Amino acid sequence: MRFLSKIARRTAGALTRNLRPYDMQRLTKTLVDRARPDSEQHDFRCPLCNYQGRFAPIFGSDAIRFSSECPECHSRERHRFLKLWMDGDPRCQSFGRFLHFAPEPVLSKELIPKCRQYQTADIEPGRADLVLNIEELALESQSVDAVMANHVLEHVNDGKALPELLRVLRPGGFAILTTPVIYAWAESYENAAVHGTSQQHLHFGQGDHVRIFGADLEDRIRAAGFQLETVCADGAMAARYATIRGDMIYVATRPPG
Repeated sequence: MRFLSKIARRTAGALTRNLRPYDMQRLTKTLVDRARPDSEQHDFRCPLCNYQGRFAPIFGSDAIRFSSECPECHSRERHRFLKLWMDGDPRCQSFGRFLHFAPEPVLSKELIPKCRQYQTADIEPGRADLVLNIEELALESQSVDAVMANHVLEHVNDGKALPELLRVLRPGGFAILTTPVIYAWAESYENAAVHGTSQQHLHFGQGDHVRIFGADLEDRIRAAGFQLETVCADGAMAARYATIRGDMIYVATRPPG
């Protein structure tokens, strides 16, 4: 058995030696997916494009996520969760001025028809309509009705970003936020001594993350001045739409008045 394993490793090395990382990932995902037993292969429905069938695996920050990506519209778990929640929430049927940070095209298509004014924003030029630093927004106070920032807060100083989002929102306006969270941790994990892509990946699970949030994320959002509502993806949703069990949406509202 050990001899066969050695042969398999050598064969894999020879086959993949000249492959680009992208092609290596595609090959790996195909092999891993086909190696799964039939009992673990399921069909799901995508609420964004109505595709029904098997979803593709993707590489997460430090693991492969099975049945993650819709092969038709390329939605991932959080996009489908957001779509399902927005469909059922009256606040999300019509927006005024909407600001979408680090925009995902699959959600932009969903949001544009619902907004009086839809704008995208990113700190990197060329990626969105507006070049904005979420920690220091070059926008007038109380000028935005709703904001979406999916998996953004783990990349930035949330102590600066959250008050800025509160400032630019009109009274009663709200921010739709998602981010990785480990609720078993009472406090978020941060380490000022960690710098560089390799060390950030080691400590925070991804080379451009600066923390892993714990259960205190909710306190951090409230401390910025928001009223907070949380929405949790349940098991039935995961079984039908391939969302992540226990995934959270944070709806942070600027108090009226």
